[in-house]
Amino acid sequence: MPQVLYPLLSQAATILPLVRGHIVEAAGNCSLPVGFSLDMVPILEEKLFGYELTPIGVAETCLTLGCKPDGEPVLRKESLANSSPGGLRLATLDGLTLARGSRDLSSRCGRRDIRFADWSSAARFACTELEALFPGTPRWPPRVNLGPNASLDRALFAAAARLARWNPFIHFCGLPNEEQLGYALCDVDGGHGELVFRRPDQWTLHWTSAREVVRESWTVVAPEPPLKKHGAAARDVPEDLRISAQITSLPR
Repeated sequence: MPQVLYPLLSQAATILPLVRGHIVEAAGNCSLPVGFSLDMVPILEEKLFGYELTPIGVAETCLTLGCKPDGEPVLRKESLANSSPGGLRLATLDGLTLARGSRDLSSRCGRRDIRFADWSSAARFACTELEALFPGTPRWPPRVNLGPNASLDRALFAAAARLARWNPFIHFCGLPNEEQLGYALCDVDGGHGELVFRRPDQWTLHWTSAREVVRESWTVVAPEPPLKKHGAAARDVPEDLRISAQITSLPR
């Protein structure tokens, strides 16, 4: 697997809840066609870490809200072309699939990264973009599928506390239901493991270092991580929680 820039587990446990909170707040004031369902998928792609919003098949546009290594909010807009009709689907409207297909990077073009001074402005702009991409009436705030994201936030919070001694890197591929495949963990000293969701409601943490092995499981009632809202500025992501610039690779 090629070397990429990974966030630390402690960073993921801070940044993803932050992004989710602002998306949810902005979506409550967003107006989209009735029946629109908005999913959010955690992703690390081309140095941008955050949540990918609904990949839009109809408008052939993909939106991702997150931050780059400097910690500032960024909204990424990408045009999609030649997506596979049999690929992954994320968005639905009245039971009809609207999402684009394949995540093949060769189908993406016209990338534009827009920086913002604060998360609230970035989230509101993202929802404004969604409104423009989805015309039609009647309109209503979208249904936001919060269950999987809230569960992941809590799992990251619990795992980061348990592995604070190592604070490993964590990798996100940006696939729907990726939590069931497992998020890979690793550190520069050869430690490795994974964080996996087991249906119906259990998370399992595996970690192996040179001198210790961790095997733990818990239900989704793990503690709720704190969410920053109401116009939090870019610098509200603490310096030590901004994405590390260290390059590493996943264990084989």
